[in-house]
Amino acid sequence: MRAFDEALERISRSGEAVFAVDSADRIILWNRACERLLSRPARTAIGKHCYDVLCGRDVNGNLYCHRNCSVAYQARERKDDPVRTFELAARTGDGRKKRIRTSLFSVASYHPALKTLVHVLRDAQPPSQPAEGAVPAGEEEPAPESLTPVTLAGGDTVVLTSREKEILRCLAEGMGTTAIAKKYFIATVTVRNHVQSILHKLDVHTKVAAVVLAYRHGLV
Repeated sequence: MRAFDEALERISRSGEAVFAVDSADRIILWNRACERLLSRPARTAIGKHCYDVLCGRDVNGNLYCHRNCSVAYQARERKDDPVRTFELAARTGDGRKKRIRTSLFSVASYHPALKTLVHVLRDAQPPSQPAEGAVPAGEEEPAPESLTPVTLAGGDTVVLTSREKEILRCLAEGMGTTAIAKKYFIATVTVRNHVQSILHKLDVHTKVAAVVLAYRHGLV
């Protein structure tokens, strides 16, 4: 149970707008980036069904989010057929419609029947229609770290950040800690911390084992 809670906590801090639902499709996580993206405080979303909160419709305006969602079934039950990113028009907390790109994946809980679904949301507003509160022209907003779900042999799903994937690629190329630190202009201790996080997430004990697993899952 603790490992499950830690996995959700890491996902919540990734920088992406994410929310998670339990086996009954009730929202159990709604992070701050999601609050900003959809103008909806967590307190107004937690405990509610995801389809009642998002009220998502497809690009043609047809109802997409509903009870017994087929995409949720795909994410939970068909691990060899991952959900592709798709676009929705979701309802914001102030009643507006907002175009978002959505992807989702399952995270194993303490019981196989209680898989949690994590939804990753990104703004799909075209540049000519900036969303309210957008960064003014000429200013840059740091891009959030993307998340990569990896399903291990036992069926558990772990999530690597974009920086962890970059370091995995460096390890696969035979680069050492100092070389990686110089490449990304970060401290060697930061590289070591990333490596330890990678080993912990992938449940392996050596860099070689991590690289083998990365090749197996197409991460490098």
